[in-house]
Amino acid sequence: MNSRRTNLDELKDSSARPVALFLDDGGVLNDNSLRAPEWLRLIGDFMPALMGGTVEQWAAANAIVFPQVWGDLRRRLSDFAIYRQFERAYAINWMRGMCAAVGVAIPPDDDAVALHRELSIYVSERANATFAGAGDAVVALHRAGYMLYMASGTPSWELRGILAKMGIAEMFTEFYGPDLVDRVKYGRGYYEEIFAHAGVAPTSALIIESDAECCDWASEASARAVWIDAGGRGDATSLASLVDALV
Repeated sequence: MNSRRTNLDELKDSSARPVALFLDDGGVLNDNSLRAPEWLRLIGDFMPALMGGTVEQWAAANAIVFPQVWGDLRRRLSDFAIYRQFERAYAINWMRGMCAAVGVAIPPDDDAVALHRELSIYVSERANATFAGAGDAVVALHRAGYMLYMASGTPSWELRGILAKMGIAEMFTEFYGPDLVDRVKYGRGYYEEIFAHAGVAPTSALIIESDAECCDWASEASARAVWIDAGGRGDATSLASLVDALV
């Protein structure tokens, strides 16, 4: 694989700073370990009134159903030619599994997809999972003049809610969201699609990612990439620490 990441010293010393920054969400702006219990809590707020069952039943069901559904589809990401296929498969499989576990009627497929989107928006607008300092880091990057974009496997309608909850939505030019280019976040093609959609030259972009493999795909697409990992395996431990190299 002909790819490499960009370390912080290179960013500090570079005479050609990136123009546009493309940020991942989970692992960069928000902590997935905090988001998981928030989903359990907020599913219990949302689903019983619409579908029946109890708060405890929905929470218990998701603890079992989500890992199974997500794990299966994650292993098959490369099989989905377009994002809409992935979204539909995930929503239907999740809803079927959840309703079966809770013991309520399973809605028709189209209704299941629509209901899952409503739930996702509801959760995104209310969940508390932000990394300390992440919002301030985004503000600093925006004030420094960078064009900011999201580059996430999370769809744009969730990202809008997440960033609005953080108070930083207006600082982003676009919320990529695989739905905006109808391509799952898998392989270099995802990054090529979002760069083309944004009208940004890949060589002017910096991908800020929580996944080393995504950094490889981004660099294969001719962009620079930084891996953020709180455990210290990457190029930076937080977005805040990366700001020091960019501002």
